[in-house]
Amino acid sequence: MATESSAVASQLLPWQQPVWTELVKRQQHSGLPHALMFSGIAGIGKHELALRVAHWLLCQTDGVDQPCGHCHSCQLWQAGSHPDFMVCQPEDSSRQIRIDSIRKVNEFLAQTPQISRCQVVVIRPVEVMNTNAANALLKTLEEPAGESFLLLEAERFGSVLPTIRSRCQRIQLAAPDPIEAQQWLETSGVAADQAIQALRYNPQAPLRAKQWLEHNLGEQQQTWLNLFGQWTQGSAPLDTVVAAYTKMELDDVIHWYAGVLADALKITLSVTENQLLHGSWLPQLLQSGGRLATLNKTKLITLQRSVREIQGGLLSGAAHHNKQLLNESLLLQWRELVQ
Repeated sequence: MATESSAVASQLLPWQQPVWTELVKRQQHSGLPHALMFSGIAGIGKHELALRVAHWLLCQTDGVDQPCGHCHSCQLWQAGSHPDFMVCQPEDSSRQIRIDSIRKVNEFLAQTPQISRCQVVVIRPVEVMNTNAANALLKTLEEPAGESFLLLEAERFGSVLPTIRSRCQRIQLAAPDPIEAQQWLETSGVAADQAIQALRYNPQAPLRAKQWLEHNLGEQQQTWLNLFGQWTQGSAPLDTVVAAYTKMELDDVIHWYAGVLADALKITLSVTENQLLHGSWLPQLLQSGGRLATLNKTKLITLQRSVREIQGGLLSGAAHHNKQLLNESLLLQWRELVQ
């Protein structure tokens, strides 16, 4: 799917400056490889950096270390209609990048640049390409047409096919320093206490934390936790909890399950409360008759592995679940391991 560039989206984030400086240095000395893969956790600005690189590569002004903002190419970028730029990502309601989308990329790169000296394609997230799409991309990665650049984005580098990984140069992006992440959120108009809470639930991923706040996911997460607590203590029936969970986005629900299960596993290892994602919430929930409930470690590890597999399937775009049945199963398995 081709989408246009955006002047706002191509802004460089503060913690990306060292990576940007190195990319500029390489381009000016020996040139960048035709295929770069930006990898790192969600919410740290991979797409923003890829767009910035694309904007800069397309700029017509020589010798600059950032897009000039004035040339014809930059004007087209700012208008969102640059003819030498394409974004390839899952189309419509699909979670996968399919072969038709990659064929469009190949056809695009087979053309001659119309305005700039090169063409740039951003593919995101590359790990959701199905096998046919990945195979269709291989030839382009091996034998790029003319002066072209492929900028790939990956949240789960290990899930990218080895044949794709081996043909790209990886740029590993780290999460910013916690203080820098908090300061950026505060600069965006977020109160300090909200910034701290958002970054805690979205570990040092500022953009994801900002989205978490803007979409009121904190309130939804709290509702989920409250119902989870009631189910654990036997004060809410299964159908009531499942009905509420089914109305929530499955990706979010599974993410929250993973957080609680991680805390539960830490509790079995006698980790202190300040090292738990939810602090004292789960230990207090598991208190019964003045003593902490026993968690069946074997069943806990099995459930945690199952949730991770579900997460992986959802992220890859290959999974299809009945939300009601899945939530029922996970809740029942949780109750079984709490003794």
